[in-house]
Amino acid sequence: MTTKQKLKEAAMRLFGEKGYDGTALSEIAKEVGVKTPAIYAFYENKEDLFMTVFREAMDSYNTYVQELSGEKKKLGAKESLRRVLARQYEFYQRHREESVLVLRYVVFPPVFLKETIEQAFLNSDGLLTSIIEQFILQGMEEGSIPDQSLQPLVDAFLNVMDGLAMQYFYYTSKEVYERKLNHAFDTFWNGVSS
Repeated sequence: MTTKQKLKEAAMRLFGEKGYDGTALSEIAKEVGVKTPAIYAFYENKEDLFMTVFREAMDSYNTYVQELSGEKKKLGAKESLRRVLARQYEFYQRHREESVLVLRYVVFPPVFLKETIEQAFLNSDGLLTSIIEQFILQGMEEGSIPDQSLQPLVDAFLNVMDGLAMQYFYYTSKEVYERKLNHAFDTFWNGVSS
């Protein structure tokens, strides 16, 4: 692993755990085993390092969820939408540090980075929205979802995702989380399919 990659990994974990203001570049450097000035060989400043790891974490999540769109033809809309929620859960389990970082700063961004973080989030949200739209439109084509306005269904599903994201960090029990996921999805599906 390169020094640059080690710096990003240490930064991701420390920014997620301690916050932007609570993490010093010297602390990141120390964890990697380099002197603080070595960071400037790769990153302009603390903000540049932070935004690099934040954007990479968002991109990693998007890539993970987008892999589902290739399965659209194989699965029906209901199963595809359920798999989006399952895929989100898998991402949180496999990429905990990235998940903590993104959730922390989307909800509580440092004031001077608020606009930059919001823009990164909106880019990510646009990609996710298009995937959800595809699956809901597929459901309308299949006849499993009655023809209706698309936007309210997409917004409702994204809210289910957001709620489940918070639930993941509240509950350590896999069984409790999966129960909540299944109940939330079943309620959503019963509403959109009737």
